[in-house]
Amino acid sequence: MQGTEDPGQPEDHDDPRDADVELIAPEDFLPRNPFPVDAQRMGIDRWSDDAGMIAIAASLNPAKLSHKIFAWLMLLGVMSWLLMQLWFELSS
Repeated sequence: MQGTEDPGQPEDHDDPRDADVELIAPEDFLPRNPFPVDAQRMGIDRWSDDAGMIAIAASLNPAKLSHKIFAWLMLLGVMSWLLMQLWFELSS
């Protein structure tokens, strides 16, 4: 038995005003944005030129030694290319 409910009335479980209904927003299905707030303010998104490097750098944890080593290697890679280009321009 259903109790005191009127058998002639169908139950309405889809009422959004019902307190037991949990609404899911479309943003719940989107992946989180891997970019820091500062980069988002500058307009950097996943389609920007250097977005991959920024996303990797933003995901590094400074408490882990391996992440610190990887950050230094990334910095060395970027700076070595810049210094090499500067050397070629000044020596020519």
